[in-house]
Amino acid sequence: MQPVTRRKITLRHLQNMKERRERIAALGVYDAPMAAIADEIGFEIFVVGNSGPMSLFGYRDSARVPPEDLFYMTQAVTRVTRYALTVSTMPYMSYLASREEGVRTAARLVSQAGADCVQCHGDRYSAPNIEAIVRAGVPVLAHLGLQSVRKVEQSGFGVQGRTAADAARIVEDAKRLLDAGVFAFILELVPLELARYLKDALPVPVLSLGSGSESDGIYQVSADVVGYSVFRRPKTAAQFADGRALANRAIRTFIDQVREGTYPQASADAQMPDAERKKFEALIGASEPAIARAST
Repeated sequence: MQPVTRRKITLRHLQNMKERRERIAALGVYDAPMAAIADEIGFEIFVVGNSGPMSLFGYRDSARVPPEDLFYMTQAVTRVTRYALTVSTMPYMSYLASREEGVRTAARLVSQAGADCVQCHGDRYSAPNIEAIVRAGVPVLAHLGLQSVRKVEQSGFGVQGRTAADAARIVEDAKRLLDAGVFAFILELVPLELARYLKDALPVPVLSLGSGSESDGIYQVSADVVGYSVFRRPKTAAQFADGRALANRAIRTFIDQVREGTYPQASADAQMPDAERKKFEALIGASEPAIARAST
């Protein structure tokens, strides 16, 4: 069998996957090692989102994540990513104050940080500013449902769209963002019925983040997948390994061996050639006392 030739994921490829009903796999990644591993495995989309600085840097509120943190994380991911479409999240309020600021921020994430696209937490009100980014030539992935930067407005991190009126509002937001030109949606923590409807109604890919399985694809945060975060994993996120426990065991073993004197092992020591060792001892005087601190 001929090996499959991998190519860089494109927007057309994602659209074709939706039309063929092939599941899209998206992963939140924030550092070069994780990006290199995941890109070798074969994800279609990488998202550099606010959950990265939160899980790795300890921010408790995504609205407090500085733009530079997202910028540097995007650089780390794109330096090693060859195939996945890399989406960098627009910093808090960076595209809401004005269309010009939004276009400049998106352009910097693409031209300097290396992102392919940007993610916007949007609605009907921000759609005109998001459309300006799309018209400027930067593709936009829209994020609906739970929006962590609006934690206070949404009364925490609960499911959005539980009532008919709230669900209809999210549908209207999706329509406006579709008209703005977004190429795909992430639905975070919305009811299955709403996710299913939007997947069937929208002509672009719809990815679920804690919104059930009946979407065009699934998006999950790598820190939750591997169990490596400062905070507890959300109930809706699956954990496939306990990275924190693994790191704990490895680091505990290291410190125990340091205390016991069993690490590093003698076999790893760098040794002088005998001739050089003898010269060194002659230079310093092998029987001289320990070096004393110079008096001040």
